[in-house]
Amino acid sequence: MKKLLTFIGLLTAATVHAEQTPEKRWELGIGVGGIYAPDYKGSKSYRDYLAPIPYVVYRGPVIRTDRDGVRGDFLRTNAYEFTASMAVSVTPDSDKNELRQGMPELTSTLELGPAVNINLSGVDFSQGLSLTLPVRAVIALGDGSPEYIGMVSAPSLVFRRDFSGGWKSTLRGGPVFASGKYHDYYYSVDSQYALPDRPEYNAQSGYNGFNLQGALSRRFSDYWYAFYLRYSNIQGVNFADSPLVETEHNITGGFAISWVFL
Repeated sequence: MKKLLTFIGLLTAATVHAEQTPEKRWELGIGVGGIYAPDYKGSKSYRDYLAPIPYVVYRGPVIRTDRDGVRGDFLRTNAYEFTASMAVSVTPDSDKNELRQGMPELTSTLELGPAVNINLSGVDFSQGLSLTLPVRAVIALGDGSPEYIGMVSAPSLVFRRDFSGGWKSTLRGGPVFASGKYHDYYYSVDSQYALPDRPEYNAQSGYNGFNLQGALSRRFSDYWYAFYLRYSNIQGVNFADSPLVETEHNITGGFAISWVFL
């Protein structure tokens, strides 16, 4: 269930851009989604996951699910907005990762924190270019109690455009920075887990890489379709010498198809 919930969150945060009928406060549906992703940035081991997912759009005065997933609008104008933002990362079956054999299992994570968005072009934030500046705390969603594993900041440029035929697109890219505790979770090797081919390693805070991602969605009558693709590059990161890093390039993809009944 933990993996299902975080999987749902990834598809929602990455692809929801479904403000088709703003006069309706609620839209509800059910569907199926799939994801193909590495165990973590820098890993060559990939997993795929397919699951039923809910479709939820809520347009409240403060809390809403819109183009950026679940969010809270506390201060908003056409030029800037201050919001609460969320992101998730899915890590299914990392215990099968050969480089991490005998080490603690990685779990899916939930990120929560404030964000400032600045409109760089367009009438409002639904179209054109904007700059988003989020800072989020990261919580590991293990089988036991949730665990705080550090902080991340992912400033990015975001470009949104609606195409003819009802297709809505979002393209975003930018660097990611993370605390030492966050990098330690993924890339450090404690002495008790060190092996001849996996030496002890202590990851530090700093640059976490560059992400470029795109999303495309469309509502066809009572059906909603969404597709998501992200490229991650970790060239120049300060944990590049970790024995758990295999590659500088990763691709993550996902899709969702939902029937909207309300």
